[in-house]
This record gives sequence, structure tokens and C-alpha cells, in this order.
Amino acid sequence: MEDLMNSSVIEIMKILVVHRHKVIVDQIKSVLTDNSPVVVHTDSGLDGLLTSRIESFDLIICGTDLPVITGFELVRSLRTNSINKNVPVIFIADNVDAKVEHLGNALGVAGMLAVRDMDHRLANMIQERVITDKEQGQRQRSGYSFN
Repeated sequence: MEDLMNSSVIEIMKILVVHRHKVIVDQIKSVLTDNSPVVVHTDSGLDGLLTSRIESFDLIICGTDLPVITGFELVRSLRTNSINKNVPVIFIADNVDAKVEHLGNALGVAGMLAVRDMDHRLANMIQERVITDKEQGQRQRSGYSFN
């Protein structure tokens, strides 16, 4: 009976936001308030990379144009050598053009958003992709499947 009660505990999402503009970080936090996540913020690609090597996250949201190392370099390094190598990443860019899409797709990011589209699309993207994927993984680990 106790195991059944423990299995219904809702996990709080832990999100790493790597972006150099505090205004954008605040905007991301306001969009995510319905999910009540723990948000860890770094403002450079190097700090984001170092943080992601020592802490586990459920989602990483990062800018493409970061100081020290770019968002693309950060994700490339995450995918090859990190405890977060399978964590979904969402890129936030000033403009999502063909180059950003190509590099994002090559790195296997979960989504790419232009800053101007962030308010109305970020929460939906997290709900549809990230939370659904996480719930599916939990069902598979527990032996339940609702397909």
C-alpha cells in the first residue's frame, strides 16, 4: 500500500536555462509558472556546460548565441559527454533560419523557438514533448503502458 502511494508523487521538473539576457530568462520563467519547475540559470555557454555536467535536468533551454561557447557547441558537448546527454533541449534564437534549423536537427534538439514566438509556444512545446516523453518513460520503467 505504501509503494502505491509513493508512486503517485508528482515530480517537479528541473530546468536549466542558459541565456545571457535576464529579460529572456524572466520571460521563460513566467511562461513556465503553470508547471512550477525548479529553474537554474546560467548566462554563458561555458557555465551552462559545467552546470550540466554535475547536475541532472529534465529539460535544457538555451540560447544559440551565448558568450564563451555557443548553444550549438554546448549541445554537441552534452550529447557526447554528460549525465544529461539524453535530456531534451530547446533552442531559443533571435531568428530561426535554415542554418539554425539544420544545426538544431543535426544535434537532435527537441525544438527551436524564435524569441518573438516564445510566449505562446514554449509552454505548449514543453507540455506536448517533454512532459509526455517523461511520463512515457516512467510508465515503461514501472511496467505499465497505455498505448
